[in-house]
Amino acid sequence: MARAPQITVTHIRQLLNSPASDPILYITDDGSLAVGSESNEGHHPIVATREEAADFFGEDHVDGLDTETIQDLLPETEQWVESALETANG
Repeated sequence: MARAPQITVTHIRQLLNSPASDPILYITDDGSLAVGSESNEGHHPIVATREEAADFFGEDHVDGLDTETIQDLLPETEQWVESALETANG
């Protein structure tokens, strides 16, 4: 079984700072993570929306969060990927 992709600080920064009106972090066809618009990429398994990430990290944009703070919280986001994979695999 392939290893689940890991959310990184870069993913979180991209998601929270995306210019899209409906950004999501999703699992691509090749099993990696990417940020895109839900209206364009919503057919992929969605790991998190910007709203979910902002609620979790406590910031609308990550400018107020340093890298260490994000890194400290990343282990708690592993469930996001697992849930997306479970939903995708039925």
